[in-house]
Amino acid sequence: MKKDLNCPYSLIDREYICEHKTARVTPTDIKTVHNHDGYEIVLFLRGDVNIMIEPDIYKMKRGDMFFTSPLVFHGLDLEDISSYERIVINIQFEYLRELGDEETDFSSLFRSEESPNMNHLVIPEEALPDFIDMAERLHECMDSTTFGHAALAKALLVEFMLKALEYSGGSAAQKKNSLVPQVVSRIFEYIDDNIDEDITINSMANDLHYSSDHLSRVFSEATGDSLKHYINAKKIVLAQRLLLQNHSPYDVCFMVGYNNYSSFSRRFSKQIGMSPKQFQLCHRDDEQENSSNKKTR
Repeated sequence: MKKDLNCPYSLIDREYICEHKTARVTPTDIKTVHNHDGYEIVLFLRGDVNIMIEPDIYKMKRGDMFFTSPLVFHGLDLEDISSYERIVINIQFEYLRELGDEETDFSSLFRSEESPNMNHLVIPEEALPDFIDMAERLHECMDSTTFGHAALAKALLVEFMLKALEYSGGSAAQKKNSLVPQVVSRIFEYIDDNIDEDITINSMANDLHYSSDHLSRVFSEATGDSLKHYINAKKIVLAQRLLLQNHSPYDVCFMVGYNNYSSFSRRFSKQIGMSPKQFQLCHRDDEQENSSNKKTR
């Protein structure tokens, strides 16, 4: 996966990525708030870890499985960086769609009644070995050149998600972690409600009746990201969604609260690695290629 810690946007540059991670986590991984252009599944196995999936933070327990939708910000808060064990699966947006059919929409696993952006399941201890085995076999398929490895990978991903669905009805929603101050929840809500406006920390502070320094400090302590950086990043995420809906880059600039196209384009390019127009054309070309491939099958 291409990742730049100075840029919160990560491209999933292959159909899927599956890793069983047991290595020591480096300090640069702690509280790195980021998002992906595809889906992410995390199965937690061991450690002292909080996971942030906007706008909440959850205390992870063995067997917790989190499903995060594309373009949703998430990150980690690790109390102990030496013993974090987990399985992480990233799936490209189009590839997940190919795994399903008219009757099976696997994207439904990545949302819930509590949130349109994520889902949380609890996998019982006796079922964990099966999930670990499937993930390790899937990992072996990643760089395999043996006959049938691609078909096996698809089958394993489908089996993994179908098995996860067996536990979708019995998981009670987790309560918001007490480490999240109420003011941070209000910040998230304020940003979502005003994302199409020219949000400043000072205007937010006035509306929420806090000092700007206090808002910046508590937000950074809770998420590991600066408030100004997060506001801009959220605007660019909204811009991505609008560009994918075929709004013109110029119109999108003003729809996300920027007053100057040059500033918007510069910010977008810094965060995404390409201009708004290039991003739109790139995804349009991907859609046309996928459509063409389906017609020739």
